[in-house]
This record gives sequence, structure tokens and C-alpha cells, in this order.
Amino acid sequence: MPIRDFEDVTGIHWKVWSTVPAMGGVAGAFLQGWLTFDSGRERRRLAPIPTDWEDAPATQLRDYCEHAISVRITPREGMRSMDDSRRSE
Repeated sequence: MPIRDFEDVTGIHWKVWSTVPAMGGVAGAFLQGWLTFDSGRERRRLAPIPTDWEDAPATQLRDYCEHAISVRITPREGMRSMDDSRRSE
């Protein structure tokens, strides 16, 4: 799975890779997979996966990122740790 790096027009560094679900749990446009864009502070998804993304110039990756949907970043520990931390508040 290739991982690409690029900077958007504001200078934010992004990594992008394709994500294809191994099992169910997704529906609609995301069923066949999506591009994941991650800046470390924000995560976005774009579906369906553009066929040219692996070789696309940075300008095209910027455009894909701009059109991707912002999603919540799940901590590495998973959703359970988020629930646990809320209980302690």
C-alpha cells in the first residue's frame, strides 16, 4: 500500500493512503474503499478511490484532499479508551 506525502496550499503536511475494508461495517460510497488523508491534527476521507491517485501530481492530491470529508480521529487505543476517559470527567 503506497503512502504519499504532500503539502496543501496553507503549508499543512498531509499523508494519504488507500483504505479498503476487509469486512463489512461500511456502506454506500465507502463500500469499495476510500483515500485517507491525515495531517496529524485532522483526518479526511474521499470515496471512491480515484484510479490515478498513486501517480497524481501534488496539485491533484491537494484537490482530492480539499473535496474529502473530515472525520473524527480515533485514538490508537480505540473507542473504549475514549469512553473510559469520559467517565472520569
